Amino acid sequence: MTDNSLTTIILRFRDLVTDRGQTVEHHRQIINSSGHVWWGWWRKRDETIPDEAFRTLASKASAGGLEAYLMDSGQDRLYKVICTDIVWDAKTVEIESPGKSETPDYYNKRKYLAWFRLTNITDVLDPEPVLHTFSYLQVDEFFESMKSAYKPFYGKRVFSVKELRQQDRTIWFLRNFQKGDTIQEVSLLDSREVAPLHFATEYFESNSDVLLWVSDTHFSEEGHHAFPARATANAFPLADRIKDNFEKKIPTVAGLIISGDITWRALPAEFESAKEFIKSLTYWSLLKSDQIAVCPGNHDLEFSTDPADKEQPIVNVKEDFSKAYSAFYQDTFYLAPNQYFSCGKRFLMGKAVPVEIVCLNSSSLQQLQHAFQGHGFIGDKQMEDAAKQMNWDADSGKPSAYRIVVLHHHVLPTTYSSTPEANYAYSVVLDAEALSRWIVKYRVALVLHGHMHQPFCARISRPLDVNEPNDLNSWHDFYVVGMGSSGVKGELGEIKKNTVGFLKFEKEGVEVSVHSIDPTNPSEMLWTVKLAYRQ
Repeated sequence: MTDNSLTTIILRFRDLVTDRGQTVEHHRQIINSSGHVWWGWWRKRDETIPDEAFRTLASKASAGGLEAYLMDSGQDRLYKVICTDIVWDAKTVEIESPGKSETPDYYNKRKYLAWFRLTNITDVLDPEPVLHTFSYLQVDEFFESMKSAYKPFYGKRVFSVKELRQQDRTIWFLRNFQKGDTIQEVSLLDSREVAPLHFATEYFESNSDVLLWVSDTHFSEEGHHAFPARATANAFPLADRIKDNFEKKIPTVAGLIISGDITWRALPAEFESAKEFIKSLTYWSLLKSDQIAVCPGNHDLEFSTDPADKEQPIVNVKEDFSKAYSAFYQDTFYLAPNQYFSCGKRFLMGKAVPVEIVCLNSSSLQQLQHAFQGHGFIGDKQMEDAAKQMNWDADSGKPSAYRIVVLHHHVLPTTYSSTPEANYAYSVVLDAEALSRWIVKYRVALVLHGHMHQPFCARISRPLDVNEPNDLNSWHDFYVVGMGSSGVKGELGEIKKNTVGFLKFEKEGVEVSVHSIDPTNPSEMLWTVKLAYRQ
């Protein structure tokens, strides 16, 4: 801490496991029956125990009760609580609840870094006058890096619940407001001002229950893209056609999924067209960077002078094979891609359904000159890193969000038949079995891919343990859905049409629909499938 004036804290939560409003209700019921309840700290990945701050708060709690607060970021509500004890391990290891019978059933067997004993929870009907009595206090010890990313807030009056909600953290440390503290509202909603992340730690909350999905747009300077860059009398750009065809039916979308092959030759000018496409879509749905999930395709990484021509020798096996894609990623997300070119997003669809999306780079096979060129391969390290970054675990008994994996290459045969060719490049991702086991391990519900320019759908059932397939009750079902090409000219699959898709998250499950998209003609529904949330 920068000083010893710590007065109180605000603990952040939201109803991701319980029904709306029931987190507080479950805790209140135990207070009514037992006199107190234990509240577990659901910390974020980069947060740790601030021992000095916790000791100060615990002393206040034991000396007669600490007035603290809970902030529901799902409903923008504030609650006042009385905290009479705080329990944690100085070794920063997770511990069980000090009183399991005084902890709600849905998490009383889980371990957390800290537990707070509460004896009262009351609604704060008008939060701002209460918040205005406090200012933010800097506690660098709270962050594993020992460095806070929220410098603009410290020494400033707490302005509103909205101001709290935009900060990606689970505890705020407060002191009493003092004369001389600044009082303005600080906004970090612009992605350029927020410390960007490859893997989101916060759910993006949207009123919309729909995600837009495009794949294989193949923006090109050489005529391989089917849509004009600018509107003409008879044809319109891809973003315009999506907007014109669907804006009335779907006033807004919560996010955009792009499953690779954004360009034709991985040229900077082609990625500029892609950025214009995304920018045009933002005029429709006001998309920010944390609403866009993207993975590269083999056409987006420049292994040769022409990534579209698989007979071209590999002449580029160094880091600059990804230079153009890296620049596109950095311009879109305001940070350079990680070593795997992977990322993860979190959405609260329709303010009700938590959805977690991991985008994997399936063109990561080690490149060897005159040998491999961007073939479908993911790698165990990339998959396990993604699971770690998303805080996924393999315990099927725990509630979890609806998990989606996006990659470019297909994981099952998609085309009806292939013609044998000498030296033909691999098509199905090479480590498809490793990916399938990873999907089962982390209970992924849906896999989305592109690559073959042909829509595709399959349901797969796999044993949880490949060595024990006899127990039919220990199997996991997941779906694989492939998108056609949203923008290529000519090289289309059986469907012979460019396509776009939508994922609509309803009460019973997700509806995936595939529609034609054309520079001139109206869109047609090609097919739709409803996928249950749980099998």
